[in-house]
Amino acid sequence: MGLGYAVALVLESAGLVGLVIGMIRLRAERRARAAELRGLLLTGNAAAAGGIRIGTAHRAPRRVVVDPAPSAVVQDSVAARTALNRALETLRQVERAAA
Repeated sequence: MGLGYAVALVLESAGLVGLVIGMIRLRAERRARAAELRGLLLTGNAAAAGGIRIGTAHRAPRRVVVDPAPSAVVQDSVAARTALNRALETLRQVERAAA
């Protein structure tokens, strides 16, 4: 009868060890997913943010520094606005010609 209790104790211990290992792996996967999402949100590039593996989940992700937008954006917006105005004027002319 004592042998049965010993076998049951060993099996229960193995089950508990398996549960602990499973919880550790789930935690590592969750951290890896969080680090991958953080990288995606910081870079905005899914290809650059991917590739994080479970083995590297304990390392902190590197900080990404993004330079501010250049002043060419202002020139681009002016050019876009003038192109839009030209397109609207052309549309008005076509509508007048059709009427």
